[in-house]
Amino acid sequence: MSNLASDRVSDAVGEMELGFRQSVGSGQIETQIRKLFDYCGRPLDSEFKHDEIGFRVDAMGRQKPMRKFYYSANTTQYKKGVCFFGIEVVPDGSDLRVASFGPLKLLSGQLPEYLR
Repeated sequence: MSNLASDRVSDAVGEMELGFRQSVGSGQIETQIRKLFDYCGRPLDSEFKHDEIGFRVDAMGRQKPMRKFYYSANTTQYKKGVCFFGIEVVPDGSDLRVASFGPLKLLSGQLPEYLR
């Protein structure tokens, strides 16, 4: 998350799971991440809010342990509390790598307590 808040998207790509980088194509990942910023803006900072432990199932049906982290952030479009970012981390060989990243925006209703 710190790489994204510092606008070092190429460094963030280096933290991604090998399978994900291969499936998207390493030349396209940075472009795709920057397109995600159209939804909420690029994060300018981050505040850890919550984490969850579970499993992630890949396209081949393989299951990996996963930890998901939620962050709140001021972005280039919104103040903190409107957009959140979810990051899933899985083991990848002997390292931990990002398996998915995505912005989340509250469109209606109330925030869960753990994001307040």
